[in-house]
Amino acid sequence: MTTDFKDKRQESSGRKPLLINTCVFGAEHFSDVREYAAAYGDRIGFEILAMFDLPVFEDRLRENLDLLADYSISFHGPVYCAEHSAPRGSAQYEETMWHVRKTLEYARILHSEHFVMHLNNCRVDPADRDRMLANALDNYCELRDLCGAFDCRVFVENTGTKLQGNVLLDQDEFTDLCRREQFDVLIDIGHANANGWDLYRLIEDLAPQIRAYHLHNNDGIHDQHNRLHDGTIDFTPLIQTIRRRTPDADLIIEYTRRDLAGPALHEDIREMLAGES
Repeated sequence: MTTDFKDKRQESSGRKPLLINTCVFGAEHFSDVREYAAAYGDRIGFEILAMFDLPVFEDRLRENLDLLADYSISFHGPVYCAEHSAPRGSAQYEETMWHVRKTLEYARILHSEHFVMHLNNCRVDPADRDRMLANALDNYCELRDLCGAFDCRVFVENTGTKLQGNVLLDQDEFTDLCRREQFDVLIDIGHANANGWDLYRLIEDLAPQIRAYHLHNNDGIHDQHNRLHDGTIDFTPLIQTIRRRTPDADLIIEYTRRDLAGPALHEDIREMLAGES
């Protein structure tokens, strides 16, 4: 695949666009990106969730490449068929890297600005934790090199919830690892909230390395991906802190439920865009 849309990208106004994660549309309705592009122009961009396990996804993505070329684009790495804590040579690793390479085909075409990586997705057996982490760091280095070949940066996200049993690192361990490895960091505020993390301390501790945030809310236990004000996170003071302490970070609305596409998403986009002015 050799198509290159680089010289079609619009000139930036100097204001970082608000990104919308495409998971809210799903694979079948991916073309809904056109509605939001028409409504907000270059004030928004898209973080594309890779879903190449669904046959329709690649068709919909290809159908919208011309539109997406004019917008700020990033990719969220594969989740449902990916496990970066799997050892090289394993079937899980091979499947993960197939999805990664497929994603990077389009990340390169659209000049993706970042690629979101989960260190793990599966449940964590405490006896296997150190091995899982070592594998994840090994795979991070491979992914970083693949992305670096076209100036795309890997953002490491805090992932997992206690309820699901897939938390590889607690808050202090995540902070220490990010500092030691000098990761570019994406803070998912919903994951942090569901695990009882201190979001304000997390932001303060990692501010120099935080490049992006996933914005959604929950009940403090479940990873619900609710609307900004629907949950136990007091969103207004938090977003004020985010904008003050990490003004250059990407802000990404990350909803996962199709029922939030439409009036709810439009309302939350308008709130976020009004807050930047």
